[in-house]
Amino acid sequence: MKQWIADHLMTDPREQTTAVTDLALAGAALLAIRRLRGPAGWRRRIWQAAFALLAASGVLGAIVHGLRLSPSTRERLWQPLNVLLALIIALFATAAVSDRWGERTGQRVLPALALAAPGFAWLSRRLQRGFLAFIIYELVAMVSALAIYADLARRRQLPGADRMTLGILVTIAAAGIQTSSLEVVIGEIPFDHNGLFHLVQLAALPLLVEGVRKSL
Repeated sequence: MKQWIADHLMTDPREQTTAVTDLALAGAALLAIRRLRGPAGWRRRIWQAAFALLAASGVLGAIVHGLRLSPSTRERLWQPLNVLLALIIALFATAAVSDRWGERTGQRVLPALALAAPGFAWLSRRLQRGFLAFIIYELVAMVSALAIYADLARRRQLPGADRMTLGILVTIAAAGIQTSSLEVVIGEIPFDHNGLFHLVQLAALPLLVEGVRKSL
């Protein structure tokens, strides 16, 4: 098994760092689930589900970026990866709606958001520059959530809303980096826009988790 992995690892150092940071993001998401353990509840389950999907997408992303795969295999893996990312955004939006307008409203919008996510992921793969369309979809959801949590923080209606607002701001910054062609070298280790996106997103997760914990 080790020899097979060695023979199939990507040799591009930028792809390697993207795969490693994908795994780091998956690990951070699993830690977030653990930190959110507690009495069962709608909002807790929504956040835990979002972080579980984030962990799964991190593992799948590490496979796509870290291993030398045939074009057909890579394409087959990108499809479920896009669906996972779209579902994470749908759950995040559901959590924001629940925090602003109540759990019943969140329960009403969740089916529509969950059903729309795979459809949008499929459409983004069919469009030219489809991933840019996906980033726009993410930004619309994140900016909407930002407005919700910033308003809740201003009104002091939800404990932890200030931390969640900061976490969303960092997440939006990460999305902006991913749409760029930015590349940096840190200690002789190269990071392209995908690896940098993961690093910035790793900074956002503790803020989001701490905010969610306080709100629960």
